[in-house]
This record gives sequence, C-alpha cells and structure tokens, in this order.
Amino acid sequence: MDKFVALILTHGRPDNVITYDTLKRCNYTGDVVIVVDNEDKTAGKYIENFGKENVYIFDKKATAETFDEADNFNDRRTIVYARNASFDIARSLGYRYFIQLDDDYTSFEHRYVDDNKLKVKQVRDLNKC
Repeated sequence: MDKFVALILTHGRPDNVITYDTLKRCNYTGDVVIVVDNEDKTAGKYIENFGKENVYIFDKKATAETFDEADNFNDRRTIVYARNASFDIARSLGYRYFIQLDDDYTSFEHRYVDDNKLKVKQVRDLNKC
C-alpha cells in the first residue's frame, strides 16, 4: 500500500480534462484516477473517454453527510465533496499517497527568484517531483 496516485477531480467536463493531457505532456507515468460524483450526468462519458478502470464515481450525498457542508442552498455545487471523498477513494483503491488535482491545469512549474525577479521553469519530468 505504498503506491501513489494522481486524482483528477472533475464534474461535467468529460471532453475537457486538461490536467490529464498536461500530466502526460510532463512525462508523468504514475497512476491517474478521474474522480467524478454520481450526480454528474456526464459520468458515462468519462468512462467512455478514460476507461472504467481509470474513473471512480463516488456518492456525493453520502459524502455530504460526513461533514458540515456550510451549504444553505442544498445544491452541492462545490469541489469540497470530491476533496473530502479523496481520502477514502485513495484508501479503497489501495493507495497510501495521493495528490488532488483540478481538471484544468495547463502546466506544472517551478518558481524561483533570480536577481529580484520571479522566474518560471516548466516541469519536464513530473515523476521527479
């Protein structure tokens, strides 16, 4: 159970999971799981696009009952459900370590100061990070 997984948290954008392509472009070769809630009407399209083995559909309402939602409108439209569910998802899939990523990352970068200026260096090998 010492495995690591990148969890991409998403909803309603099965054809626009930018982070997935960004991970591959940055030479990430580890496990990736697309995390979708069961209230997402496009969940089937995620499975079609990424394969059943790479998509985890969690019960949003059940997760909502595990914490104070601070939601006066009862519409469950925030990412907090997926973020909280990620711990149980990773554990249930046999992972000890995970990272939560939103679905719209276009790059991974190192930032540093050089001569009082903020510089950026693109990550080319995400596995080393």
